[in-house]
Amino acid sequence: MALTPIDAFRVALSREHEKAINNFFRGDKERVMKFMSSVVYSLKKTPKLMECDRGSLINAFMTCAEYELYPSNVSGEAYVLPYKKGEQGYEAQFQLGYQGVITLLYRAGMQSINADVVYENDEFDYQSGLNPTLTHRPKVFEDRGKPIGVYAVATLPSGERAFKVLGAKDVMKFKEFSKSKDSKFSPWNPANDPELSMWRKTAIKQLAKFLPKNSAVFEAIEKDNRDSRISDAKLLAENSDLKMGKLLKDNGDHNDEHNQEVPSDEKEIQIEETDVADGNEKE
Repeated sequence: MALTPIDAFRVALSREHEKAINNFFRGDKERVMKFMSSVVYSLKKTPKLMECDRGSLINAFMTCAEYELYPSNVSGEAYVLPYKKGEQGYEAQFQLGYQGVITLLYRAGMQSINADVVYENDEFDYQSGLNPTLTHRPKVFEDRGKPIGVYAVATLPSGERAFKVLGAKDVMKFKEFSKSKDSKFSPWNPANDPELSMWRKTAIKQLAKFLPKNSAVFEAIEKDNRDSRISDAKLLAENSDLKMGKLLKDNGDHNDEHNQEVPSDEKEIQIEETDVADGNEKE
């Protein structure tokens, strides 16, 4: 029985890059099988990928493997998307997912990292200065209204905390620089992102600029930024209202659990900061 085009691609990817894929996943056969299953899922979910240049398709999936991320909408760690290249057909491109950024930052030593969307009927307040604070009380049992902002909070290996707050207009500025924003395949497409994971990802990526990170985090974000028409650094330089998150020492109990999302039914998140480090970073 003849192989389907998708199965043929899976077999070719496995045979041609078996050693590299095994090395990326440290010889863990179960994880290699999960990765290959994610490749097949992605191809079935987005059939247009099979029309992409074969070299770009292999490179995009191998980038996922390089960072030990699974390419699928289910994992949310990474995506491989088709891009129209004028009259030359389609090209596949790697894109980092919201959960992928979190996974990489945990590997870099973060104790915890969370992000949540703020809606107009929620109770939300934060202040900067010598005693920065952030409080969010979601109205989960009521009509929360439209989304008006997003924030990300990280606990560093030292126990210090950092946070970043973006308004809805700030998020839309970053969206406008995405080359894939209008594509039906794009994670920015509301049909593909009902939980606003791209808002959360945007806040975490901006916070990550000021967090300790290893080469894997830096390189993965750099590759993800290839979808942007201009670099994040230039965007930050041109928009002074995008304020940096504050670094602080947590005087309370630290959260030792690596929860990857702020629970939707969480009643209150409050952070009080005492030690502040502020500044601007350019890439």
